Amino acid sequence: MASENWPSLKAARTRAKTLVQKFDLKPPVDVKAILRARAQVEYVDWAHECDAVTVLGEETPRVFVRSGLPPLRERFTLAHELAHIELAWHSGTLDCSLDSISIGSEFATAAVSGMQEREANEFASRFLAPDRWLSSVVSELTSVDRDSMQLVLDRLASAEISAHAGLISLSRHLIPGHAFFVDESFAISQGTAWPGTPPLDRCEIERYLERAVAVEDFVHQGRTVYWAITIPSLDRPGEEERALLDSRTPNQILLSSCFRVFGEECANSKSMSINGVVGGMTRNIELHWHENAIISVVWQRIQENSDLREILTDHEFPLYLHKRARAIVERRAERAAG
Repeated sequence: MASENWPSLKAARTRAKTLVQKFDLKPPVDVKAILRARAQVEYVDWAHECDAVTVLGEETPRVFVRSGLPPLRERFTLAHELAHIELAWHSGTLDCSLDSISIGSEFATAAVSGMQEREANEFASRFLAPDRWLSSVVSELTSVDRDSMQLVLDRLASAEISAHAGLISLSRHLIPGHAFFVDESFAISQGTAWPGTPPLDRCEIERYLERAVAVEDFVHQGRTVYWAITIPSLDRPGEEERALLDSRTPNQILLSSCFRVFGEECANSKSMSINGVVGGMTRNIELHWHENAIISVVWQRIQENSDLREILTDHEFPLYLHKRARAIVERRAERAAG
């Protein structure tokens, strides 16, 4: 998997964000009008498997688009060609053919269509489904259930972007534990178990779904989408009230737990490691963390750590998690309000 932090991908992402803010774009973005304002656009009939050709280097760029593309594919193609124009380091004549693998090439072990094509896909995805808009959509996902996700997918459909491209965009805003499958392709949230290298075969997908905590299927943009939850909910009745009544700080409770489980000599180092896991998992402040999500994700991550998992046997460790999760959520709410 290529790094999301490659400078050119970050630059493509930034350029899309700049245009979204400059023109205050909201879905469905009128990408055809924006492209026509920047280039000569011509629709043509041709037999070869090429969705569009962009000719750069002239005073006014020229874009040739294959006639008869399905509407959602055409919109992504237009945004992709706009990227070639907006990303100043792109040059020459670029032939573009988009499919689910090239659109999702961030999930491949090698760039499927070359780095410039990946950059154009990155731009197009964030241009048609802007991050600031998606962030507000995901903020409505207050619980992890079918009805809530259906509402999110209904909003996502209004961006008029293909199922796979839209789910890749959506997954960037979801906490760990979400995996979506469309045909042989997938989109997962950061920190979620890896399904494999696309294209996936049916057996690979079925094995992944069998291991999931819960699976739902939807019809989204005319495609069947499977949504797998890979992290269990750890909502414990009574634990919230217990956390309110306990006057100790989260760290005081954690140190007591570590003392009982690991002994006096290791208590401090183990508590620091556990706090590091919590901080590392929740450091992305743009994700919409809620208390139970923090508890569930951290619990699973510690369960996978052979050096720390014994702490899960301590009766007060859930209390630490509840108080720490609440503190994180409240601190971020205060920052947002200020």
